[in-house]
Amino acid sequence: MVVKQIPFNCCIVFEIMPLLISHPLHRSAPLYPGTPPVSISEVKSITKSDSSNTSLITFSSHSGTHIDLPRHFCPNGSSVTDILSPETLYAPVFCIDLPIKGDQPITPDDLKEPLSKIDGIKNAAALLIRTGAFRLLATSPDLYASVHPWAHPALPAYLRELCPQLQVFGLDTISIATPLHREEGRAAHRAFLCGEHPILLLEDLDLSSEKLLNGAFTLRLYPIVYDDLDGVPVIAVAEIKI
Repeated sequence: MVVKQIPFNCCIVFEIMPLLISHPLHRSAPLYPGTPPVSISEVKSITKSDSSNTSLITFSSHSGTHIDLPRHFCPNGSSVTDILSPETLYAPVFCIDLPIKGDQPITPDDLKEPLSKIDGIKNAAALLIRTGAFRLLATSPDLYASVHPWAHPALPAYLRELCPQLQVFGLDTISIATPLHREEGRAAHRAFLCGEHPILLLEDLDLSSEKLLNGAFTLRLYPIVYDDLDGVPVIAVAEIKI
């Protein structure tokens, strides 16, 4: 779907392209090691003389493309219903290309140059990092889940100073943490999520489209379950001007 928008104060016409940047949730989806797998079991079956087919679906609050809320790591932290709406909009949002392979940290030094080139970065509501890890999802799901770039604990303080309006930080990795650096991962989660200015974490994003790198766009999030949760799988849609 492409939506045409015509501003009232000028004659410029531009189009908006909705782009799905979340992965579908299914039983074989790779998960952060130790996360219970997605389970789908039969409740009723027509083949067993029931009147209909129904299923029971069980999954972790941190399965698939999901968002971490402060409650995930912070005592008395805010939950999904405290911060999000059934539809939550963020703008402007920027996605930067930062090719990093393997088990490497993303540090403030890595972001200084690419962020300095973005006009309006100080007003960013969300920042997404495209490391290229998404390329492993189809070919090496086990590697995708366990060996990938991760966020250094010093990153949140740097981003708060550079982008005082920042509300969301997202990656194309299964988590901002890696099993090989668990303590650093916990520290990074707390640094992002706790305190007076929490920055929510969007993990396991599909940032494969080059269109995401063409300037500011709008991000819409739709929690799959809207309740008092520490995190929740989401449907994430980028609205890109074309």
